[in-house]
Amino acid sequence: MRSSLARYASAMRDPDPRAQRDAAQQLYDHHGIVVIFPNDVSRLDAMWIEAIGKRLYGKRGS
Repeated sequence: MRSSLARYASAMRDPDPRAQRDAAQQLYDHHGIVVIFPNDVSRLDAMWIEAIGKRLYGKRGS
C-alpha cells in the first residue's frame, strides 16, 4: 500500500551524529559560536552551562 507520506520518508530518519558535530565545528570555525551537546559534558558542567545561559538570556522558553 502506497502512502501520500512516502515522499517524506527520507526526511524522517534519525539525525546523523557525525553531521551534527561537523555542523557544530563549522559554526565554531566560521562564527565563533560554541555548540555544546548535553552528552558531551559532565552533569556538573551541564549545570554550569545552564546557569550561565539563564544569567545571560533568562529562563528557556520565556
